[in-house]
Amino acid sequence: MPANEITKETSVVEVVACCPQARRIFDEHGLRGCGGAHGPAESLEFFASVHQVDLDKLVRELNRELSRPSEAYVYRESLADFIYRRFFKAGIAIMLTVGALWGALNLAQIASDRSFLQVRLLPAIHAHAHAMIFGWVGLFVMGFAYQSFPRFKNTSLWRPELANASFFLMLAGIVARMTAEMLSPAPVALALGGFAAIAEVTAISLFLVIIWRTARQSVEPHNAYEKFLLASFVWFFVQAILSNVFFFAKATATTPHDLIMRIAFIDGPLRDIQVLGFATLIIAGVSQRFVPRVYALAPHRRDRLNLIFVLVNPTLVLDIFSYLAVLATRNWYFAIGLEVAYLGMPVWAVLLARQLGVFGPPGNPDRSFKFIRAAYAWLLVATFMMPLFPLYGMLTHQMFAHSYMGAQRHAITVGFISLMIVGVSSRVVPILAGVDAKKLSDLWGPFVLLNAGCAGRVVLQILTDFRPAMSYPLLGLTGFVEVVALAWWSVGLWRVMNMARTHRPPGAGHAAGNATSAVST
Repeated sequence: MPANEITKETSVVEVVACCPQARRIFDEHGLRGCGGAHGPAESLEFFASVHQVDLDKLVRELNRELSRPSEAYVYRESLADFIYRRFFKAGIAIMLTVGALWGALNLAQIASDRSFLQVRLLPAIHAHAHAMIFGWVGLFVMGFAYQSFPRFKNTSLWRPELANASFFLMLAGIVARMTAEMLSPAPVALALGGFAAIAEVTAISLFLVIIWRTARQSVEPHNAYEKFLLASFVWFFVQAILSNVFFFAKATATTPHDLIMRIAFIDGPLRDIQVLGFATLIIAGVSQRFVPRVYALAPHRRDRLNLIFVLVNPTLVLDIFSYLAVLATRNWYFAIGLEVAYLGMPVWAVLLARQLGVFGPPGNPDRSFKFIRAAYAWLLVATFMMPLFPLYGMLTHQMFAHSYMGAQRHAITVGFISLMIVGVSSRVVPILAGVDAKKLSDLWGPFVLLNAGCAGRVVLQILTDFRPAMSYPLLGLTGFVEVVALAWWSVGLWRVMNMARTHRPPGAGHAAGNATSAVST
């Protein structure tokens, strides 16, 4: 084989270094700014798999361009190429401060007082929860969608300047809402809450319109995973509306009893919509497009995607309806519907994990895969905990077992959702920055600490119903273990994002003189 021939093992960065005009071919197949001016370090085989391109055809096109170069090509980074960094960095900053750290401080206070039922901590707890859903999950979802969805659909992001506007609106809304939560029920809190509602709903509406218009530009056929994304985006908008209803219902409560009842009616459905409707569905959709191809997992013999989709949404609707019916009527026959919904959750979780093959051996092992696999293990733990909730309540003589439900929610929010954010971003960001992930940290430290902190929180929170004297002091430490893990990971990811502008592959400055060696087999 000639020394200057491009093969499937040749990396994108090597091809671009010796033949800059090849960027046109890559862009036609969805590269569009990934890896900056030099392209990602991944092989052509990986690129073809992720972008669903015929590998042999791609190699032939590149070799043709290498032998007969067309006119010069100059790469210019656009807003659509780097806008994700703003969302990711803001999400990290929020998570490390008013998100995870504030949550750890709240948990330490709960541990000190040895009680989860503290009305005085509710403003801080709700402000923290809003920061995590809108700031941590919401910003990462929006940033990832703006960057990846156009490339999945082989098109360009529609109106990047509006996407940028949605970032600032979302950020302003989050800050205003958190401030309003802490100042409520003062009159200024209502004004801040109104501003936050307008800003956040406008930001999410812009996001949905931009993604919709981007999809309309594409001539690519629709894929099965897209209905998961669509359903997630609908729930994203619904939860934004309900979140604001929740705030004003609390802010206008006239008595402590009225406040508690309004929280009881709205908080449960809101969190389920945010966690199961918005976050879980977006992860399920992205996983179908991303995980099997990126990690080269063996496909499942039978396609269960339609069944999974049909199970996820109805179980969530039944869960919400039954919960509200039980509270409104005190008729415990409605609890049967609640249990049916809970029983359906582990079913779709098992089907989803099997569909993706996340517990099988990866063909493309990577430092991030352990987070993906652990996340789906936590999803199974969290969903299998749901049907046991009524039984737990009977065993502990509680109408609503706050400790158990809080442990379950932590298993799915930190164990599943946060681990997926960490895992996917740890794989995607080096590609976008043009950095070889094999030369980065293996991330075992953050992985061990984050899982240890999550497991400690889940187990110890349940044990507070049985061994409070032993459990509460240790429980207060678990939040800080998670903060250390997330901070450790965040520093590394932030540095990689900063490398997007400064990173140059070895020998890039002499690419013209070393064209032959750059693509040697």
